[in-house]
Amino acid sequence: MTQAHTKNFTFAEYLASDTGTDCHTELVEGEVVVMPVASPLHGEIIQQLFLMLYQERQRLQYPVRIFSSGIGVRTGIRTVREPDLCVLHREDWTALRTQNPNLAIIENPPLWVAEVVSPGKENRERDYQQKHQEYEAMGIAEYWIIDPEDQKIIIFLLVAKVYHPTEFQGQDMLKSSTFPELTLRAEKLLHPWD
Repeated sequence: MTQAHTKNFTFAEYLASDTGTDCHTELVEGEVVVMPVASPLHGEIIQQLFLMLYQERQRLQYPVRIFSSGIGVRTGIRTVREPDLCVLHREDWTALRTQNPNLAIIENPPLWVAEVVSPGKENRERDYQQKHQEYEAMGIAEYWIIDPEDQKIIIFLLVAKVYHPTEFQGQDMLKSSTFPELTLRAEKLLHPWD
């Protein structure tokens, strides 16, 4: 379950403030929301996907940076999300290095983001509805929802400013427009310990 602080923050106040917690937070419509602690499975899925994307980046000499934490994405006037995984253009990464090292936030759309859905109605609504709408409106070209509970991965590709979903399960080979040569089956990501 998430917790919201009672103070209403502007974006500038959020950048300048200490939110009073060492926990993972997001700014949602001016409220600092403490995010739930990730499960071991959640962490393992993120680690596995990060390694696969990193290897693909290295193999293709792709000019991007891949992050599994620590990068905020400003999706609204008073909203900053921190995707589970985020792929940035090299130029955005270069600009980030001049910011506060404790709170790196980009305002341009990343190339690609992913969220691993944690159990619970609130978490599902956040990833499937709120973040989906925000990422689509921001113009993020590719958004992955990885849902271990429902045993599926949905890849949303932005076409004419609207997300078009493709669902993958079991033996299905994932298809990414950002990493078109990536070879990864849905089950390998959904069951990283197998």
